[in-house]
Amino acid sequence: MKEKIKNILQKLTPWAGNDEFMSKLNSENENGKFQLLFEDKLIGILEFNGNKWIFGYSDNYKANPFVLPLINFPDINKIYEFDHLMPFFATRIPNLNQPYHKQKLEILEGDKASLVTLLKIFGEKSINNPFELKYI
Repeated sequence: MKEKIKNILQKLTPWAGNDEFMSKLNSENENGKFQLLFEDKLIGILEFNGNKWIFGYSDNYKANPFVLPLINFPDINKIYEFDHLMPFFATRIPNLNQPYHKQKLEILEGDKASLVTLLKIFGEKSINNPFELKYI
């Protein structure tokens, strides 16, 4: 089942499964920190420290989980570290070949080689899930 979901996500965002492409993006990324929210309640923090992506649940969520834990992050007491942006977050970044997205990136002078910048510009809301991802 996990492999099937991964294959579907890779079809939606083909670059998300390309380790070489993702490592090039991550190598030049700025640091960044995002809050993951559901109905304005903090679930956890996603952070990029220049080398690794880190996700951890907030203390308030751990004390009173108001939604089920994310499927990619089932242990609410664990701090997750990964080299590449996980598909749960990566699917928030649209295909940049679409004219609207290209124009938005140009207007905001966004660096298309930075996943942190792309998440800032495009990642707050997603049609894939009801969560919000806010840059802090």
